[in-house]
Amino acid sequence: MKHALIFVGLFLVIQALSALLVQFAIMPFLKGVGYDHVILHTVLSTILYSIITIAIFIGLKWCPVSGNYIASKPMSVLGLVSVLSIALVLPSTWTLELLPDEWTKDLLAETFDKLLRSPEGYIVIGLAAPLVEEVVFRGAILRKLLEWMADSFGELTKQKAWIAIAISALFFAAIHLNPAQIPHAFLGGILLGWLYYRTGSIIPGILFHWINNSAAFLFAWMFPNVKTDAHLIEYFGGNTTALNVLVIVSTCIAIPCIWQLNRIMKRA
Repeated sequence: MKHALIFVGLFLVIQALSALLVQFAIMPFLKGVGYDHVILHTVLSTILYSIITIAIFIGLKWCPVSGNYIASKPMSVLGLVSVLSIALVLPSTWTLELLPDEWTKDLLAETFDKLLRSPEGYIVIGLAAPLVEEVVFRGAILRKLLEWMADSFGELTKQKAWIAIAISALFFAAIHLNPAQIPHAFLGGILLGWLYYRTGSIIPGILFHWINNSAAFLFAWMFPNVKTDAHLIEYFGGNTTALNVLVIVSTCIAIPCIWQLNRIMKRA
């Protein structure tokens, strides 16, 4: 647990220091650049903290890296993960919209709207976030939590593994700080943690995370006149029937994917 807390703290410190460095050491020289400065600052600080974080966590072997998982040719797992990530977009969003709006207020709505509608924003949401967050929260934090559960409480049973997964998901949700992201991040953290626990690799999680985040960009570009923090029904032009049918169909695809993944993934 101690290592997990240190990793979370270090992750946040690197983020904060990178943002400050970009703000005071780089941005003053870019005043004449014709980009929105919110986007520019976010992109530059994200690139900086991602490089530093990945270099530290992989360099110090806090997130061990090897080619063993790819060598096992896990194409069936990766294929199912890809389908699952697409199938869950509508049901997960629809479910979270059942929560009261005051619980999921989007404090970063304006910033996300700018990022999702600019190609540069894809670096932040579509590329950097899936990679660096899986390295830190699954490859390092969850790995240490699983080891801690095994060392402190004996053999790592399914129940103990799920406790570790839930704790890592809580950490993952908490670092987002934005109420609109926290419920989705927690549920996503549970699923991503399960994928890591069963495969021992961050690759399935990176793939799922990348497709899930890319879907947000796809929605933003397909519906330029709809705010990115809008409810799903607005994307369907108020057609409740169409929305409900697609949510049901997506759920009927997602459930067999999860069942099949549970069947074919070996426990790491």
